[in-house]
Amino acid sequence: MEGVEQPDSVIIERLRRQGEFLLRIYRAEFAKDPISRATESSRSNVIAVQHTLRQIYGEDVARSYSP
Repeated sequence: MEGVEQPDSVIIERLRRQGEFLLRIYRAEFAKDPISRATESSRSNVIAVQHTLRQIYGEDVARSYSP
């Protein structure tokens, strides 16, 4: 995407922590009940973060910081 700055180190660290947090929640929910509504919701959150990263920073950044 043109005209969008690449994330600085503060943003990169925040994205990494957010991705790890969402993935931990998803894994915990999946371990409790793989087909529950909570598992589906937490999976949706992980996917939404990936999609947002793609839109804002492009595919390379989304791949690099996806959980």
